[in-house]
Amino acid sequence: MKPRVMFARVSVQADLDSLAKAKQATGVVLRALRDRLTPEEGRQAVAQLPKELKALWRVDAAPDLPVKMHRRQFVDRVRKEAGLPSRRRAEMLVDAVFGALKDQLSRGEADDIQAQLPTDLKTVWTRA
Repeated sequence: MKPRVMFARVSVQADLDSLAKAKQATGVVLRALRDRLTPEEGRQAVAQLPKELKALWRVDAAPDLPVKMHRRQFVDRVRKEAGLPSRRRAEMLVDAVFGALKDQLSRGEADDIQAQLPTDLKTVWTRA
C-alpha cells in the first residue's frame, strides 16, 4: 500500500480531518512502536517500509534498548504526542496505524513484532 493510501485509511479509521494530520499521527505511533522494539527488530521492520514511512520511523533516533511500555503507557504517549483530546481517540489511532502497518509488513515480520510486545499491547496488535 502506498503511503498516501495508508494515511487516508488512518484518517478515516482514526477520525482525523486531513491527510496531513493522519501522516503526523502515523509518525507518532510508528515512533512509539519503534521505541518499544529492540533496535534490531526495529531495523528489520523499517526495512520493509516505503521511503516516506521510513522517514516517519526515524531510525537514527531509536533508543539503544527497548522502552518498556504497556498498553496504557503506549496509548498515553500517543495521545500526548499526537495532541489528541482523549485516550479513546488515541486508541482509535493506534488501532488504525497498527492495522495499516501490518498490511505493509510480511506475515513473519508482523509476528516478530507481536512477539516483542507485552500481553496487553499484543492484544491491540492482534485485533488491528
